[in-house]
Amino acid sequence: MLYFVKAEFIEENNAGKPMQQIAAFIEGMIAPSLEMLEKALQDRKITGGLTAGAREGYFILDASTNEDVGKFLRGLPFWPAMKWTTVPLQSPRSAIEQDKASIEKAKR
Repeated sequence: MLYFVKAEFIEENNAGKPMQQIAAFIEGMIAPSLEMLEKALQDRKITGGLTAGAREGYFILDASTNEDVGKFLRGLPFWPAMKWTTVPLQSPRSAIEQDKASIEKAKR
């Protein structure tokens, strides 16, 4: 099943912190998370990317269950530093079949 995922950085995580702490945060959470997303992209588990010049990203995640979506996202080191939005996607073929069934039912 495919899921649309939006990730937005929670700015308050670094507000007012010294640059040394911000650098440690980037090194310890952001960089490893981006490496994991790059690997998932190469493995074709996701497709998408980061918004140019902004602290957010959008991707399509291929997962078997809702639980697998949560497991994937929580496995990213920066999971708690992001606001996540996930939307399960329906295939066009499935929508076509539903429409056909609705039309047939309406004709009776």
